[in-house]
Amino acid sequence: MYGSDVSPAQSAAHQQAWIPRADERRVGPRGPVPPAEEGAQAPHGPPALQAPESLTRERYPRRVRLARGSELTACWEEGRRLRTSHLDLAWRPNPMGHPRLGIVVPRFQFTAVARNRLRRRVKEILRRDALPTLPAVDLVVRAKRAAYAASFATLRAELADLVSRLI
Repeated sequence: MYGSDVSPAQSAAHQQAWIPRADERRVGPRGPVPPAEEGAQAPHGPPALQAPESLTRERYPRRVRLARGSELTACWEEGRRLRTSHLDLAWRPNPMGHPRLGIVVPRFQFTAVARNRLRRRVKEILRRDALPTLPAVDLVVRAKRAAYAASFATLRAELADLVSRLI
């Protein structure tokens, strides 16, 4: 009997006119919160030690990197090449007076973790072993699919052989 007295349009108007009261839905904390000054404090020990720069001088400086794609492509297309079972190497003389290095690690359907590991290995070998002995050349090292499975010692031996032939 009550449902017949109120039309659906009137009941919809009543539902839209609802106004929340101050005690119904609070926004924010439910109870008293202490100010930030009264919270936990940092321990009074010595400050954490942070090195302002690299602790060692063993870096791969920006001036020895071939970073632009055009530089890598020019070296790859115009330079001379050597190949091994795990690596391809291309180089050409440069007028800079110091060697510049580029590393190319294709995907070959491997994960980013595997690609970065291989890139770090090749970069470390080049930085430690090849960079001090190289003449003023642009050098691009491209990893083959088999390089993903190669050990660090194998990659190091191959790069040492390639660089010795280059000098």
